Amino acid sequence: MSYLKEIVLNSFQELVFRRSGLNIDSLKMLKADASERKIFRIYYGGLKCIGIFNENPKENLAFVKFSESFLKLGFNVPEIYGFSDDNLFYIEEDLGDMTLKSAVSEKDSEEKIHLYKKALNDLIRFQVLSKDKLDYSYCYQTKCFDESVLKDDFGKFHDYLLKNYLTGFDKDNLLEKVMMFCSDLIRDSDNDFFLYRDFQPRNIMIKNRELYYIDYQSGRKGPLQYDLASFIYSGSAELTRDERFMLMIHYEENLRNYINYNEQKFRKDFYYFAFIRLIQVLGSYAYVYERRKDQKMTEKIKQGLLKLEELNNNLENKDINRFINNLTSHCSELIRI
Repeated sequence: MSYLKEIVLNSFQELVFRRSGLNIDSLKMLKADASERKIFRIYYGGLKCIGIFNENPKENLAFVKFSESFLKLGFNVPEIYGFSDDNLFYIEEDLGDMTLKSAVSEKDSEEKIHLYKKALNDLIRFQVLSKDKLDYSYCYQTKCFDESVLKDDFGKFHDYLLKNYLTGFDKDNLLEKVMMFCSDLIRDSDNDFFLYRDFQPRNIMIKNRELYYIDYQSGRKGPLQYDLASFIYSGSAELTRDERFMLMIHYEENLRNYINYNEQKFRKDFYYFAFIRLIQVLGSYAYVYERRKDQKMTEKIKQGLLKLEELNNNLENKDINRFINNLTSHCSELIRI
């Protein structure tokens, strides 16, 4: 056994023993997607839990503290069973292996939409009911979705997609103009809600026929529209244009039960936040491809570009229109990466 493996095993053993007084029988490493976290299923005394090892202690602390607050509010999130003194290890409730993404692949369209509506109802509860109940000092990136986040997301998009694969694409410096518009949008938005940041079907689990939520450690304060866009434009949601519109209407109608808001402005700004989200995921896909040469990322990039093309019909800013048109016209060039 390597030194690191021994540390991991001993750290989980200590947490499990504190929780139950039992010893670990076995560990099974689980896939963690693009995350740097190491995720294990831990078996002990006929029981099991999930163990997380992550060398970013602030990220771990954000997840643990947010989880504790969400549980107090009665939200379906995993219970935290133990947290190491160095903040590098924690154990939590095992929610199983069934994600909302995998579940809907076996459902018809009507049942899929029913589950997605249920998830969006829960999203509003996260966004509105928890916004004043969280300690945002635990946010490990920024406390608010602000211009620095936008700069980082657009920077990754530029460095890993445009710069690497589309040299000479942006001759008119449209990206800079687009960023200025998006910065103004963020400054003028109501950023006082909880922003989940990565709300999508693959981050939602199904246990005992109930939806449970994970991967909110990047949460912070922010606008409502971003998470809605994250969900209905997610590559893991597999929605048609009409289904996306139906879900947006459902969200807007349910939101009225919680807050008063300007529906026309909400809808107009929503499409721009969807644009911002798609830029973020395209940059992330290109980053993962650069690091791992994962060919699945090329298909995800293609799908993201197609969503941008669809979205362009709902955007009035001429610089963004031109930017998307230029980008999607290079679609075949991007797919050859």
